[in-house]
Amino acid sequence: MSGLIRFFIRKIIARFITFFVILTLTFIIPRLLPGGAFAYLVENPNIPPDLRQVLIKQFGLDKPLLDQYLAFLKQFFTTGNIGISFSRLQPVSTVIFQALPWTITLVTTSIIISALIGMLLGLYSAYRRGGYFDTISVAISMIIRSMPGFWLGMVLLIIFGYYLGWAPLFGVYTYGYQYSNILDYIGDVLYHLRLPMITLIILSIPEYLILMRNSVINILGEDFIMVAQAKGLTDREILIKHVFRPASLPILTALTIDVGFSISGAMLIERVFSIPGVGRLAYDAVYMQDYPLLLGVVIYTSALTLILVTIVEIMYSFIDPRVRLE
Repeated sequence: MSGLIRFFIRKIIARFITFFVILTLTFIIPRLLPGGAFAYLVENPNIPPDLRQVLIKQFGLDKPLLDQYLAFLKQFFTTGNIGISFSRLQPVSTVIFQALPWTITLVTTSIIISALIGMLLGLYSAYRRGGYFDTISVAISMIIRSMPGFWLGMVLLIIFGYYLGWAPLFGVYTYGYQYSNILDYIGDVLYHLRLPMITLIILSIPEYLILMRNSVINILGEDFIMVAQAKGLTDREILIKHVFRPASLPILTALTIDVGFSISGAMLIERVFSIPGVGRLAYDAVYMQDYPLLLGVVIYTSALTLILVTIVEIMYSFIDPRVRLE
């Protein structure tokens, strides 16, 4: 068995164990809360008795805790569902799968674009280190890093959405509009998503810029760079052929960490721009005390984070084969 295949298997097993622990904690913690998280369901007089009995049976609250846990695992791994949403009266998996594509689109697109822009700006900043571009870019990056995401989103929404009218104020598509074809629909969606995407991109670029800048500066001091210069290679050839690839490794390391934070950060952005993603679901679930939906959001966003992190780590293994030996 090759080292690459062993690396894949180790990562998949590790992610499955992590996800299993998340599932277990998601099941246990609500039941350890004072009064129990499901006391709202059992004791709420606003829920019709017939519906209450159906939901109690659905969650197995009339059974011993171990039986509830085994039934919880069986239901999730066989159907992908963990029960019925109190507020929407639909299977939790159905509600989340309707919202998840918006979050995936927003997060993945923003991460890819911000990483590419940040790497290029960081590479040029390191090449011009000590100059005006380097000084200004680092200063602006520090200012942006200190901004709360929701605050920046609201500022951009007020300026470009309300005053200038360059972007819609809410939603992901034009309500009531009849689309002539799929491209017309995609264009309308991108028109609505561009401002929240720009917000996430602006918030993420400074980290990648600083990481790339520092990494390039460190590599430029290595002996093999002096050898390349002695061979007569131009600065452009050295940056592209000898510096860019090793300098990008810290960026991929940061991506594995930032994926989870980007999803949680996107939740606030989704709320600001009224995007029907999992962030809005989480907010509504807390407000409505819809514990099944809230637990579903935790489980599925955790699964999404683990999948994206695994993809980034696999990409890392192709760029730096040494990680396969860890």
